[in-house]
Amino acid sequence: MTRTDRLGQAGGGAKNKAVRESKKRIDWPVFILICITCLFLLLSVAYLEHREVSDARALAGRILQTSKDVNSYQFSIHSNISMLGESFTLVKGNGSVDYANGRMAIRLKSLEDSIDLVIADDTAYYRSNDDVWDTKGMHRKGWETYDQLAQNNILLANSTFLSMEKTDSCFILTALPDSSAVLRDAEMAGVRLKGDEHLKEYSIRYTIDRDSYRINSIESRMELFMNVQGMMTPVTINNRVDIYGYNALLDIEAPQL
Repeated sequence: MTRTDRLGQAGGGAKNKAVRESKKRIDWPVFILICITCLFLLLSVAYLEHREVSDARALAGRILQTSKDVNSYQFSIHSNISMLGESFTLVKGNGSVDYANGRMAIRLKSLEDSIDLVIADDTAYYRSNDDVWDTKGMHRKGWETYDQLAQNNILLANSTFLSMEKTDSCFILTALPDSSAVLRDAEMAGVRLKGDEHLKEYSIRYTIDRDSYRINSIESRMELFMNVQGMMTPVTINNRVDIYGYNALLDIEAPQL
C-alpha cells in the first residue's frame, strides 16, 4: 500500500469519525425532543382519562365507557311495591356475572317462590323452589334480561334528562329514561302489565365511585296507575341494585343434572 493510499484511508477514517461525532451531537437533542413529545402525549392521555367530569352528560359517557372494561361483577337486588296503603317485596336476590367466560348465576326470591338460574355455554339451567333442574337454550336477549349492569346502561344511554351532584367519595347521577324502556324495566321487576298502565313518574339514581367511575348502586323509583281489580290505582315501585366485586375471579359451574 502506497503512502498516498495510507493517507487517503487515514483521511477517510478521520472524516467518518467526524461524521459520527456530528451525528451524535445532532441525535441527542432530537432524541430528547422525541422523549419530551412522547411524555407530553402520555400525560395528555392520562389527563383526559382521569380528569374529573364537570357535567352530567360527560359523567354518563364516562360510566358507559368504563363499563366496557368490566370482565365480571356481582350484585344484590331488592324490589318492593306499594299500593292501597300496603307495601311488600316483589323480588330480592343476588347474582354473579362473568363476561369473560360467558357465565352467570342468579338466585331470586319472591313472595310465592324462588328461582335459581345458571347460564353456562349458551345453556340456561333453571329451577323453582329448589326443585329439579331443567335446561333450555339461551339466546343473547335472554342473557341481557338478567344482566343488571347492561340493562341499566341501556336505560342510562336512553335517558332524556340527566343531573348530577358530587360528594367527597362519589357522584350522584339522576336520570329520567325513555318511557318505553321504563315499562320494560317494570316487567323485569316482576310487575305483570296489561297495557293500560299510565306512567306518572320514573327516575333512576346512580351512585358512582369518584375514582373508578364504576357504578356502586342503582336506585329506581316508578310511580304509575295500574288497573287493580277494575280500578286505576296509584302504585309505587322501588328497586335497588348494589354492584360490587368488579373483575373478581368467579367460579360458576353448571349444575349436575
